[in-house]
Amino acid sequence: MPKINLSILGFILASLFSIYSYGAFAYSASPNSKAQKYDFFHTFSNSLVTELAIAKKENKFGVLLFFSTSHCPFCLRMKSTVFNQKDVQTYFQSNFRLLEMNIESPQLLFDEEGQQLRHIDYAKMHRIRLTPTITFLDQNGALVYRHVGMIVDPQEFIWLGEYVITGQTRKQNFATFKMNKRRSTTQ
Repeated sequence: MPKINLSILGFILASLFSIYSYGAFAYSASPNSKAQKYDFFHTFSNSLVTELAIAKKENKFGVLLFFSTSHCPFCLRMKSTVFNQKDVQTYFQSNFRLLEMNIESPQLLFDEEGQQLRHIDYAKMHRIRLTPTITFLDQNGALVYRHVGMIVDPQEFIWLGEYVITGQTRKQNFATFKMNKRRSTTQ
């Protein structure tokens, strides 16, 4: 079995990551500086029990958790190209409680079961390793869907919400759902 030079392997992996990162930004929409600045996220009470109760009271599907870090370029890109769009904000704010959680924060929260822990520990407990990660919880706090990675198209992000709300998560994967939506809009 041939030996692998670890420094060459590291260089190859770093190069592939750079190419992927460039591609993600090169083909994404540019930040829309003319877009109105609307607040996308609700103010987090630091209690998921409270947030789920609010979602239920307001007859919303549940809670969307956007896991990020302060230095995540993909998170910042979504905020500047997707979350600042009025139609995205209108759709998601009418259907979900929208919460951002910094996975590196030592800030305390109460989870779905009322247990107190730090944001960083909550993220670890739910195996959040990459940002952005978007999770959808129903009104009872059950995980309905988890999306890992950046979405740069506002329409595709709305489709993600539709995918969750309509129960398609049990019937098909999101890639198939998107493909069918694209086909139906071009016909």
